Amino acid sequence: MLKKQGFYPLPGAFAPVVSEVARAVKKEIGDTQPTDSHGIGDAFNAFGSVRDFFYDDAVKAAYQKVFANTPTFLQACDVHNGFVQGNWHRDCANKNLKKGPDWDESTDAYTNYKLMIYLECDDYSFCVKPRTNRKKLGDGEDETYFTVSVEDAAKTDFDKIEQPVQFVPKPGDAVMFDLRTVHRGQGLNSEKFSKRASNKLTLSYVFADRNPHAHRFHSFRTMLKRGYKPFDAAITRRLEDAGLWWDKLATNYFDTHKDELDFVVLK
Repeated sequence: MLKKQGFYPLPGAFAPVVSEVARAVKKEIGDTQPTDSHGIGDAFNAFGSVRDFFYDDAVKAAYQKVFANTPTFLQACDVHNGFVQGNWHRDCANKNLKKGPDWDESTDAYTNYKLMIYLECDDYSFCVKPRTNRKKLGDGEDETYFTVSVEDAAKTDFDKIEQPVQFVPKPGDAVMFDLRTVHRGQGLNSEKFSKRASNKLTLSYVFADRNPHAHRFHSFRTMLKRGYKPFDAAITRRLEDAGLWWDKLATNYFDTHKDELDFVVLK
């Protein structure tokens, strides 16, 4: 489903732990408010509660469903506290369809996947355009959504859906999606492109197979964009012990691939 549609619903995957995790994260972030279009970025470095939950069995079970081998963690980790990124966008380094190395899978498959976990979401939805990890699917502002719960999405044949999908999640649901997939957030009880939702708390982690696609994205997110800092030795050691660290991520991919900077979209 990830390969064909660009997303994979995980209904109730975090239901047993979601209340405890939400309390811990909200207590630690306090009154912190997003200051840019990424919500609270580099949350793995910033918050102990986010790091501790990362090693929970529920997170491990989620990535084991889609990776044949233990993936690497790409440091990209956001908390969205009431914040909605309301514009259609991609998260990959090269956001322009079918141009540049993010779209070249002749040697290595693109398996950079974001696990988005819904901790609180009373008036929040998550919208995607199916198959936009591989091709373009419609543009325009006047769109009719195919609206579906995350639970029902797991039983839906999206090959037949030719319109944007609006997931209506419950706390404890999650969606894994390809970073090339066009997506956006949307408050259910607000203006169409509202950037606020009165009750929304999401946490995301990005995993990948160890190949140039992963190295390129990590360098794009942590070395070219502002607001990220390298992991300290203790954090790296814990990732190594869990098999989730890749030594190559300590280097900048673009030091040896400067020509590929022409394709990167920095915002």
